[in-house]
This record gives sequence, structure tokens and C-alpha cells, in this order.
Amino acid sequence: MRHKQKPDLDIKGILPPITSVLIFIFVFILWGPYVAFNTLGSIILLYAIFIFIAFYRTRHIWTLVSVIYMLTFSSLLYAMAPHLTIGYEPYFPPHVKILIVCTVLLFWWLIYLNFTRKLKWRGRDILELAAYHVEQAEGSFTERPLPTSKVNVTKHELDDFAHYFQKKLLGLVYWEDSRVVFMPLKFKNEYLALYNPNYNYHEKTWVAINYNGNVSVNFSKKDYLDYWEDLAFDALCNSLSDVIIDFLQLYIEGKEVRIIDKLDSMKINVFT
Repeated sequence: MRHKQKPDLDIKGILPPITSVLIFIFVFILWGPYVAFNTLGSIILLYAIFIFIAFYRTRHIWTLVSVIYMLTFSSLLYAMAPHLTIGYEPYFPPHVKILIVCTVLLFWWLIYLNFTRKLKWRGRDILELAAYHVEQAEGSFTERPLPTSKVNVTKHELDDFAHYFQKKLLGLVYWEDSRVVFMPLKFKNEYLALYNPNYNYHEKTWVAINYNGNVSVNFSKKDYLDYWEDLAFDALCNSLSDVIIDFLQLYIEGKEVRIIDKLDSMKINVFT
């Protein structure tokens, strides 16, 4: 199937590992392997802290695997550093060898989780699903929230679904005084959203449901322009509203697996 969204060519996602490698090489040349491996270990430990913050925010269980991998990898680098001297063959004691095995096993586990979409932010999938039946229309975008529909839901059900929404990486949720705001989050866009306490989600794409069941949608210009064609804006907003309401109803009925099946059916690249 031809996707309605343009391919994601943003390189933000690979900047941290590239920067880490460049720092490692620079330090290695200037101060040797001991300092370089300890420096890289400290960088990886910092990554582990940031990833744990993401877990704390979302409670997404598989994110803990990334945290454990980063902690193990960092420990390995620290443990290897004293045994590395230029011109000498390294000798690693048993605890270093155990860390090597654990790091490799965790690395391949992460590869599996990535390819099975367990670590993927699903915002792009949601926006693709919303646009699936929406037709092209010239000049219809408007920068204002649009009331769309009404849903019969209790506050408890809405709050429970909001926690599920984050746990499955569908996006982030913001609780306001009278409503819950669901913001689909795309891969590579999570950094500012997760780590900026003053993140302005109001300007992003979201679906808000208040405790009376009224639904409204805001579509950001950036997300709208990510589609190949200009789509009928009202229809797109209503479709996004319908997607979130459909997910809410499936969750209430205990059919969460259907939600993931619908997103997987969009066949979006696992790294976007």
C-alpha cells in the first residue's frame, strides 16, 4: 500500500550514537583507552537515566529492557577500561566476560523488540490510519481546534485508557482540569516531549475528550504537511477523532489486541 505520509528523513534519532562515537574517538586519541572507555561508559549511563525518565513517564514495560541494557553496557565499559593498554593484549577477568555475554544478549533482545514494534512510538501509525479514507481537498487546513463528536465514557474509563495510551507508546497524555488530551507521538519527536517540563503540546496534533464526553481535535500544520497531498481537513480531524474513540471503545471492551492489530496493519517502517 502507498502511505499517505511522506517518508521520515529526519536524522535526529541517530545523532546521539554518532556524537557518542565521535567523542569516544576524540578522547581515545588524546588520552588513550582507559579515559575513552570510562568517558563512553559515563555517556551510556547518562542515556540510561534519560531512558528511565521515559519509562517513569509512560510505564512502558519494554523500555526497562533498554534501561537494563544501557546500565549493563555502561558497567562493561567501566570494567574493561583498567584492562586495556595500547600495545598489550587485554586480559579480562570473569566478571568482565559475564558482562560481555549479558550485553550481547540484551542487545539482540532489543533488536527483536524493535522489529516487533514493541519499542516503537505509534504516532505515525495513528496519523496514517486517520488519513486512510480521507480524500484530497485543496486549501482546507485551518489552525484551530475542531469539535468533532461526543462519546459515552466515564471519568474512570477515560483515565484508564489514558494510562494504556502511554503504556503502549501510542503517544503522551496530558490531564487538564476538565478533559484528557491525547497527543499521538512520532518516533524522533519524543525527546522534547518527554524531557521538557514546559512542552507546549497545545500547538501539536491532539484529540481531547472532556469528562462530559465531548471530543475536539487539533491538527498541527507540520503533521498536516507531512501528507503527500492536501487532505480534506474537517474529514481528517473527524477521522482522527474516530480512531481515538474506536481505540477507547476497544479498550473498554477488553479488546486491546485489536488496537495494536489496526496500527500494525498500516505497515509503517519500524524505525519511523
